[in-house]
Amino acid sequence: MGAALLDGLAAVVSMFAQMIQLLVIASVIVSWVGDRSHPIVQMIYNITEPMYRPLRRLTSRIPGPFDWAPMGLLAIVILVQKVLEAMLRGAAARGM
Repeated sequence: MGAALLDGLAAVVSMFAQMIQLLVIASVIVSWVGDRSHPIVQMIYNITEPMYRPLRRLTSRIPGPFDWAPMGLLAIVILVQKVLEAMLRGAAARGM
């Protein structure tokens, strides 16, 4: 693959990760103040809830009222984003 193609793929990975991060932040905000019957709020929940479900199984044992799933998802997305970007940019720099 050409360096330009790998750089472009890294940019797509970055944009996709940023979109997920924005959706997670939006879901946290609308969970505090949003009207659950609004179509945009429903769309945000429909996108984020399937991503939260596996994390909630893991975090359900943590006592307290705080939902750790959004924070866990943000951490995972950021980690995966950084690893993939580093791999793709490294491959582009080596000329693969």
